[in-house]
Parts: sequence; structure tokens; C-alpha cells
Amino acid sequence: MAMRIRAFPWETTPLGPIDTWSSTLINTVNLALAANFPVQLLWGSQFIILHNDAWVPLLMDRKMDALGQPGAVFWSEVWALVEDELHAVLERGISTSHRDILLPVLRNGVVQDVYWDYTYNPVYTPDGEIVAVMNISQDVTDAHMANQKRHEAEVALHAERGRLLNVLQQSPIFFALTEGPTHRFTMVNPLYTKLVGGRNVVGKTVSESLPEVIEQGYIQLLDRVFHTGEPFLGTNASVMLTPADGEAPEERILDFVYQPLREADGSVSGIIVIGVDITERKQAENALLQNEKLAAVGRLAASIAHEINNPLEAVTNLLYIARNSENLEEARTFLATADDELRRVSAIANQTLRFHRQSSRAAAVTCESLIDNVLSIYTARLSNARIHVEKRKRARQPVTCFEGDIRQVINNLIGNAIDAMTATDTRRLLLRSRDATDWKSRRKGLVITVADTGTGIPAVTMARIFEAFFTTKGINGTGLGLWISSEIVQRHQGRLSVRSSQLTEHHGTVFTLFLPYNLQTEASHPRDK
Repeated sequence: MAMRIRAFPWETTPLGPIDTWSSTLINTVNLALAANFPVQLLWGSQFIILHNDAWVPLLMDRKMDALGQPGAVFWSEVWALVEDELHAVLERGISTSHRDILLPVLRNGVVQDVYWDYTYNPVYTPDGEIVAVMNISQDVTDAHMANQKRHEAEVALHAERGRLLNVLQQSPIFFALTEGPTHRFTMVNPLYTKLVGGRNVVGKTVSESLPEVIEQGYIQLLDRVFHTGEPFLGTNASVMLTPADGEAPEERILDFVYQPLREADGSVSGIIVIGVDITERKQAENALLQNEKLAAVGRLAASIAHEINNPLEAVTNLLYIARNSENLEEARTFLATADDELRRVSAIANQTLRFHRQSSRAAAVTCESLIDNVLSIYTARLSNARIHVEKRKRARQPVTCFEGDIRQVINNLIGNAIDAMTATDTRRLLLRSRDATDWKSRRKGLVITVADTGTGIPAVTMARIFEAFFTTKGINGTGLGLWISSEIVQRHQGRLSVRSSQLTEHHGTVFTLFLPYNLQTEASHPRDK
């Protein structure tokens, strides 16, 4: 650009030949040429243009050479917007500065919107006279458009966040948002407010607003999620919450998630809390569980009455014969037989009592004890139905469980198996046990198999077999037995599965019960919590 300025015919402009230029003009031009940023000089009252190399890219493909042109001629499309400012600088020494301002200029043959950062500053002679305007400019159009897109994205994000908040406010789940390592509430929905007893928690930390959860371990869970970035899933979680009116704490049962809130850089800034209060549902399930237990007692009562009636009838007859016998030895034989029958009645009563006695703690019990105790209740029914029982017991290690609950499960399975074989000629009840490993959890445990040679279960029934209130027994069934059995097994961290066949040659149903040997549970019974 220095060579172009030297070669330019300045004598055709108000500046005159270059060898007549003032020291102020020469020094200012040299200063501009040495700058590595865009500089434009607008000299004299006609604002004659001089510029450095860094200014050239701003001219784009304009056909007119800016060098030596009056500003009003070269910048005609924008002159009306900047003329007053330029005169204020030249005439009164008032500097101006603008950032990200729109000044449309001619580019590619058309006037385009261009955004600028620029300053206008006066150029003084040694005598203090203002002779020119120094213009330093930068085309910031790309940055402006990027900022505009970012702003539009932020507006859209804000609107979307508002819609999401509106959805969460109306959603059937409770929701809360905490921020920072102290877990300060910034947002909650009405269901969360209801959950915490109507307390106003927004703006407060979890420790400040819900002090009762500190000793229950929930602050430690929040800390772990915040610092590790790993979400936490809570199922059937018990929490004691104090109502706002200061009444006694209430237990609530929750399914919930602590989800880390991540920023664009991947850092965790807060925790999203969402979940469902399942307290009422659990109470209803427990009520159904108790109702089914009562129903089971009723069903067993008939079997037990039949089992006891036979030996009692025999005792009555033996006592009558012994009373009328004239032979002392013969009478003693009859009384000894009656004593055996009474022992049988006593054994049935003890087994029945053991069956229904519910321990409040998990205890070790053998599979043989579990199966044989249930079978003893069905002895007469199995005999009358001409069902052949086949047992194969390979497991010897005791399993830790709530014995009464597991007996209830086995009772349901055996009772259903007996019912399933009423319409078949071949009647075999297979009861097997073995040691096994659950490959999903890698836990070792006991597998009990209850199989029958009944007619099999249709596929449409199999799909709903563990649903509550689903029954194929009409008025004789409650539809709760298998559902409650599956619930009991889940509480024992076990698994209850079924397969069935209705083929002509191979028909029947097989239930497989897996129980881990070491139950991971608290000391008390799950139903006592």
C-alpha cells in the first residue's frame, strides 16, 4: 500500500502533490501504514480517503478505488448515517466509538447489512488544528450473526424450559431441582410441595428445609450423585417426613431418581429429583396380601379339617371297641392304635401352626422342611385325587428367608398344580430342588421346581398369569395367589418363572422358584417396615 500511495496522482486531489504534504499528513499516513489493524484516514473538509493494507479486505470487490476519493463519493450508500459524526470530529474534536452497529455497505454489487466495531478520532497538527479523522474499523458481521443465533437459541431454550416447567408443574410425578454442592432448591412442582407437607423449600438447601432426612442418609446420596455424576435410582424407598404443621413424622414410600444436571462442558451443576409417591399403593398391596393370607387360611382349613377328621373318627371307633372289649390285651392294642392316630392329629396341628406362624426375622431353613411341611397339608387331597408325588432333593444348604412367606408361595404352587390335574388321566406332581446360580446377579441360591402333568396353560393366560385379580377359576379363585407369590419372591431378591405346554404327548406346567441363599435384607420383616 505504501508504493501505491507514492505512485498515486495526488495532485488531482485537494491534498496536492505528495512532496508538498505537511509533516502531520506524512507522519499520520506512516503511522496508519505501520498498523496491523484496519485504519482509514479521512483528510480535510472533503474527507479524502487514505488507508493501510489491513483495510483492503473491508472493501471487498468494490470496483472504485477508495484511495484519494472523497468520503461522500466512495461511501455514498452509508454517508448519510455517518456524516454528522464525522463533521463533529473534524470541527469540534468529538471522538465517537461504536460496537456491533449496523452500517449497510456495497458488496458484490448490492448493498448488504454489515455490522461494525469502529471509532472516529481527530488528527491534530502540532498547532492543535484538527485536519483529519482517523477511522479504525472491524467487520464483526460473522460474530454478530453467531451471537444472534446463540441468542435465538437461548430464547428458544428458555421457552422450551418454560414449557417443560409447565409440564412438570402439571405432571403426575413429583419434581425438584437443586443446584450447587449444598443442594439448594431452585424449582419444585406442586406434588413435591405436597410430599414435604406444604413447606416452602425454594431458595433453601435440603438440609435447611428438610432436616429430618439428614440422619436417613439422603444428603449423602445427593453428595454422591453430585460428585460422581452417576444417577441414583431408589425403589420402594422409605423416608420419614415431618409435616409443616409440626405433627409427628409420617413414613412415605417412594420410587425416585436423582439425576445429575450437566452443563455444556460436562460439569455437574445440580441434581434433578423426580419420582412417584407409592405409599397408598403399597398400603393397598399389603391389604391384599393380608386378605389373600386369610383366604389361604380358609382354603387350608378345609384340607386340615379333612386330615384331622379321619384319625379322630378312627379314634372314636377304637375307643368304643376298647371300652366294650373283654380282652385286656386286645383293649390295649386298640388304645395304642388310638394313641398313634392322636399323635397324627397332633403332628398335623403342629405343622399347621408352623405353616402360619410368621417370623419377624429372616431365618435359615432347608428346602426339605419347606416342601414336606406343605405336602403334609395336602396328603389326603393328593391321595383322593390319585396324584403320584415324585420328589428329588439335591439341595442341602439352608436358605435364609421369611419361612412363612415362602411356605405360602409353595402352597400356592402345589395347590394350583393339584387343581390343574383334575381333568387328566396321568397325574404326577414333581417336586425338585437343586443348587443354582442366577447369572444375572451372580448370586448362588436354591431352585425349587413344581411341575404337574395337567392340561397346560394357554398362551393368552400365560401373558397375564402374574396379574392381580386375574383368575381362571371363576368364583373359586381370587386372582391374587400368583401375584402375591411373585411379590413375595421379589422381596426375597428371587425369581419366579413359568413355562407350560398343551401338546398332546407332552402337556403340563412347570414353575421354577429361585431364592438366593443369603437374603440381603434388614432385620425386620418387609411387611413390618
